[in-house]
Amino acid sequence: MAQAATSTPTPDPAFLKWPASASPEYIEARRALLDEEFALRNQIERVAAQRRALPPGPILPKYVFEEGPADLTLNEPSREICLGEVAGAGGKTLVLYHMMLGENAEEACPACSMFLDGLNGVAKHLAQYITFVVVAKAPLEKVRAWARKRGWVNLRLLSSCRSEFNKDMGVERPAWFSELEQGPGISVFRYEVEEGKPKEEGVMRHFYTTTPHFAEDVVRGMDLLSPVWNLLDLTPEGRGEWNPRNDTV
Repeated sequence: MAQAATSTPTPDPAFLKWPASASPEYIEARRALLDEEFALRNQIERVAAQRRALPPGPILPKYVFEEGPADLTLNEPSREICLGEVAGAGGKTLVLYHMMLGENAEEACPACSMFLDGLNGVAKHLAQYITFVVVAKAPLEKVRAWARKRGWVNLRLLSSCRSEFNKDMGVERPAWFSELEQGPGISVFRYEVEEGKPKEEGVMRHFYTTTPHFAEDVVRGMDLLSPVWNLLDLTPEGRGEWNPRNDTV
């Protein structure tokens, strides 16, 4: 019988993470940092397990969204669709990005756009395991026009302009940042069907939502989802005062 895998209590010293020419001073400091990185990794695993163990969330109303064709160069035909129809077809967990693009905004939030630039690149990988969509309050034509400008050919785009979805989810004039017309965030939903009922009679149940803000002046609540921030954190300069801009694309 194969033995069950056991977790290593500390980083294995045989796995070196520095060049052979590193000084003793560097190695000592790097080993201390490695212990902290390992502790952080373990904490991330514990938090993920705690998240997965959340009790069932509320059942969502049947919000109606607008969606255009898969071909991003076209705006018609468009259709009305519910989240249950989006998730129910494949039976996968639905992950939804709340994009900051309001009804009167000229362009989307630069940080949201940076996040979605990256997610567009991995969307085909995500589709093997989950259903991923982007929702914005702006009219569908404006959402698709911004997506065309950014080259988001792999993202599924929905407009919530005719529903109370954003408000009910706490991302429209959010209490945690009332100056924002629309706030960013990530939400996760599950499509559930009671035993004995047809698949089309399932419901959408909320599982998890997060935003960048822990308080009005305490952010970085979604940074793990962006390779940009994580790569900058590896550099000696760190993030500095840099922020994403829309004029780079």
